[in-house]
Amino acid sequence: MQPNGDPTPARASGLEQRALALWPRLDLKAIRRCAGDGRCIVRVVARRTALPADAIRCLLLLPPVSKDEVSTWFG
Repeated sequence: MQPNGDPTPARASGLEQRALALWPRLDLKAIRRCAGDGRCIVRVVARRTALPADAIRCLLLLPPVSKDEVSTWFG
């Protein structure tokens, strides 16, 4: 846990951060053991959801969305 109370590891990769944001109840230790390996992260997430591995990979690899884009899309 970081000093500010954030449970995300301080040096988490973008994939780890996105996985934890999308699936907050993931096993943090298992995600850390993946060390940023996308295939490993997909396997960890696949144990917790009914989504196919390809869908999980696509969700993890989507480009980031800015706040302006969100307000444009969703008002």
